[in-house]
Amino acid sequence: MNNVRAPAELAPEDEGRLNLYALLARLLYAGPDEALLQALAGAPDLEAGDGPLALAWRALRTQAAGTEALAETLAFDTIFVGVGKAPVTPYLSHYMVAVGQERILVALRDTLRELGLERGALSSEPEDNIATVLEVMRHLVARGSDAPSLLTQEAFFREYLQPGYRGFCDATRELPATAFHVAVVDLLQVFLDAEAEQFEMH
Repeated sequence: MNNVRAPAELAPEDEGRLNLYALLARLLYAGPDEALLQALAGAPDLEAGDGPLALAWRALRTQAAGTEALAETLAFDTIFVGVGKAPVTPYLSHYMVAVGQERILVALRDTLRELGLERGALSSEPEDNIATVLEVMRHLVARGSDAPSLLTQEAFFREYLQPGYRGFCDATRELPATAFHVAVVDLLQVFLDAEAEQFEMH
């Protein structure tokens, strides 16, 4: 997807949010390569203390240090791509059945056009793929830390991410997935739970 707006000055906390959205989008787009695993294993703490986000981050680092890229890439393809129907679908509309999958996709495409975001020419994935939705959030965070930007982020989060991410995380844990990908969805859920709480406070 292409962002038609120029980058904005971000508050330090929003830089951190942007980086986490980018990392999670990458981890849920495809299996990890060796460079990514090494970077994760050697990364510093996200925050001090033993809060949920700090613990989830350390757990992911630990798993990355003991993970082989080819094995995890094969596992990713088995879990989230599959042959025919994947064991765990990465499409968030699947976890919002009360709303209706087709209605969600139509609304999401309209929203992306309104936001000035468009699909890349080579992209064939439906827009509700969790990696794509996380990447859209990264774009929205990058637009700035002012009140209008935060309102846009909150509206998109509540409509297209919040209703489905817990179902996706639960489905991944129940498979069961590899320890590395369980650590990925544990971090995803802790981070997005914190995002939901922050939006509630605005």
